Amino acid sequence: MQEFDLIQRERDRKCVTIVYSFLHAARTFRKIENDYHRGSLKFLELAKFIDDRGESFLFTLKTACHGLFRQNFSNISEKEQIFDLTVGSIFHLAMKLREDLYQLEYYGPKYTELNDNKSQDQKIELALKFKEILGRAITSLREGMEEVAVLMEDAFRQFKDLLKEYRQNGLLLRFLLEEKELVESVFGEKGLEKLFCLIFGQDESKPYRLAAESYLQSAFYSQATRAFTEALKKNPGDEDLQFKIYLSQGMEQFYAFNLHEALKWFEQCLSLSAKVEILETHRTMIRKICQKIQEEFPGRRKDDQHRDLVKKAKILQKKLQDLPPDSTDLYPT
Repeated sequence: MQEFDLIQRERDRKCVTIVYSFLHAARTFRKIENDYHRGSLKFLELAKFIDDRGESFLFTLKTACHGLFRQNFSNISEKEQIFDLTVGSIFHLAMKLREDLYQLEYYGPKYTELNDNKSQDQKIELALKFKEILGRAITSLREGMEEVAVLMEDAFRQFKDLLKEYRQNGLLLRFLLEEKELVESVFGEKGLEKLFCLIFGQDESKPYRLAAESYLQSAFYSQATRAFTEALKKNPGDEDLQFKIYLSQGMEQFYAFNLHEALKWFEQCLSLSAKVEILETHRTMIRKICQKIQEEFPGRRKDDQHRDLVKKAKILQKKLQDLPPDSTDLYPT
């Protein structure tokens, strides 16, 4: 089971790389397309979109897609296979764009310079040759831009469909929350809300809940608190979300060494025990904190400032023991 979790987590991480690279590639190509139509496109700007050294967004996207979608073909969906093929096609077309623009931007001026220094007969011969070469490059660049634009639009549609398949990927949802500005630069104003609506329909709290669960599992407690709080705003009165807010805050306070505050939040957790089922995973988190406090702060003397802290930890631990078994736990202790 642990090996499966590691494999799934690695797949989730690679999906985030694909989403990150595609969003950047889409945003960069829009700028390139605008610059091209204005007649101001430069080779160095195009290099941000495509290069042959692994420093561009499209190169990273192509490599990530090939790495994930071609390693274990039996576990790859048809949508992922088609997306991989589309991205590969865009890459090779964009490489041709790169060569055409380089020829126009760097060889064109050199041709002009040489032409000025040649004799009349040589000028005529040189002009004919380079006019033909540069004319082909101009036509090829125009046609290439049109082809890449069509494929990018198709890839964008495919990309949105893929996100629906990845809706359980907590790492991805965390990324989308943290990169809200990037998402909205591609999807427009309120783009994150639109994207979540596309993926989850009317369940507005779901993406925040899943992201929060992932934060909690990864011990990013302050981020978990914020995401659970946002989920609760979308679904007021959800006591399970309220429990997890208390739990996340308790864990955050403990690791900030605010031990009394931590225990207060854990008390709030247990105050909801009649309304929510407290999973064994969460009981273990609280139990370990209570045990750690008792071990590190014995509080044996009456004048010990930690005596009250230890007492509270023991009371909480006793309350945990008195809870009914977690119905989802197959092997209760």
